[in-house]
Amino acid sequence: MAAGKITAAVASTENCTTLRTALERTGLTESVLEWPEPVGGEWSIDLVERIPEVVLLDLPLHHAGAALSFAQELHRLRASVRIIACSAEARPDPNLLLRAMRAGIQDFLSKPVSHDALRETLERFLTERDGGAGPATSKITLVMGAKGGVGATTVAVNLSVTMALQPTRRRVLLLDFGRPLGLVSLLMNLRPRFSLRDAVENIERLDAHFLERLVEKHKSGLSVLAGVHVPDDWRRLSPASLTRLLSRIEPHFDHVLVDFGTFYTSEWKPVFEMSGEILLVTEVVVPALWPLERHLSALGSSGADASRIRLVINRWHRQDDEVLKSVEKLTGRPIFARVPNDFRQVNKASNMGVLLVEDRANGLASKFEEMARELTDNTSERGRPKVVRRS
Repeated sequence: MAAGKITAAVASTENCTTLRTALERTGLTESVLEWPEPVGGEWSIDLVERIPEVVLLDLPLHHAGAALSFAQELHRLRASVRIIACSAEARPDPNLLLRAMRAGIQDFLSKPVSHDALRETLERFLTERDGGAGPATSKITLVMGAKGGVGATTVAVNLSVTMALQPTRRRVLLLDFGRPLGLVSLLMNLRPRFSLRDAVENIERLDAHFLERLVEKHKSGLSVLAGVHVPDDWRRLSPASLTRLLSRIEPHFDHVLVDFGTFYTSEWKPVFEMSGEILLVTEVVVPALWPLERHLSALGSSGADASRIRLVINRWHRQDDEVLKSVEKLTGRPIFARVPNDFRQVNKASNMGVLLVEDRANGLASKFEEMARELTDNTSERGRPKVVRRS
């Protein structure tokens, strides 16, 4: 495939030539297939030689059922396909719009198709595609503990809120994968109505509108999808179902953070493979440092890119630095961040449901701001982990 070029197709109930010409005029297509309306008014996926990256779909305002069914089948066979609907109205009926989104349609253009609007839509697709596939452009950050009790949830909660509060006002989601019960909602003083289980059990309905109903909104602007309400809910959840959930959720946010917990097996490999960053939280005590090498080895075997795993030292004291030099030498990687120890503030925040970053005077807020900037800046140029400067 030529760099900066798109494979495309036109599916139209009218003359495909007009839409094909519009695509070719953008200068961004490598090839354009034509799928005219077949006899009987319904497209068959059997007619498709290969599913391209982008499909320009003629969406009639009346009798749109066949086109929507075709879009749903295309999306099922190639989840990454970008389906652009062309409608006679700039703003379709809300009910039709909702049905279209559920069928996998991501963009709408009004007919006659504007050259500038079409080119802008394709350029946006190219930006997403050519930024790289997989972890290089993943917006997912896992926060996990080297063992239980090292404060990984505290890090995940405060880091995600800090990201949401950045001047750019990014759309940030925090998911609670904590087992057997997550603590994210408790630390944030939220009373969630829905949980991971609700999202997984309604995965086919999980469009932007339905997702908005499932998440809880924190006052910072952060969206939170709560952990399970009872431990038995994990019987209905699997690594495969949560991998699919992440795939459906990721396009709707600028950043997705996951409070992952500490437990994993080889079944979690797809989650590690799709994550852009993995923050491995530990502290300077023997039981928390001892597992590091084993975690790094296990995560590497499970598909996690070694350059994406970053070590976070929680409850850090300055006198810990001599030990941490040995840790850096042993693991072959720098410490990404040192979060200072402040038991009084952390204990107060945990008991009162007040976040550490809400108190600007405690010194921890600036550390989370450093981490947030490091994770959100230069996302297209991720390479070796950088060392966050010490306070």
